[in-house]
Amino acid sequence: MALKEAEMFYKQAMEFLNQGNISKSIEFFDSATNIDNNYVSAWNDKGVALMELGKFQDALKCFEQVIRLEPSDNMAWYNRGYVLLILEEYQEAVNTFDLFLGRQSPKDDFYKYALYMKAKGLYCLKEYDQSLNTAKKALKKDKTFKEARELMILIENEKVK
Repeated sequence: MALKEAEMFYKQAMEFLNQGNISKSIEFFDSATNIDNNYVSAWNDKGVALMELGKFQDALKCFEQVIRLEPSDNMAWYNRGYVLLILEEYQEAVNTFDLFLGRQSPKDDFYKYALYMKAKGLYCLKEYDQSLNTAKKALKKDKTFKEARELMILIENEKVK
């Protein structure tokens, strides 16, 4: 019975999230995880909602809970890396994207975005050669990847200084 109740709260949370009522969705995600602390989807989607509110430390805790519960959940690793990049934890973000890239299919769109974000983290660490090589890999996946191209220009400008 409790699992059905948790699922009901989760579905309602997703409805609120889809309607843009993020605060209300978080209340319902909390209800779901209070009933079933191992509810991976509720933890993950709560993290996404918290990111929408700019509560990145709290979002990071959610993604790390997903990883504790389901270490093979690649999207939780991706989300963790993304949040770490926002929090300016560049080395940890790069390490997380390395792990994600080692496990994700190169054919998936998230692969190119992870390459780009890894390149961005390396750029912030002033690892310009590695950053440039990684940005080139992202562009090789998608020649129209505007952000990767812009990052390459930034990197090349830094290397000239």
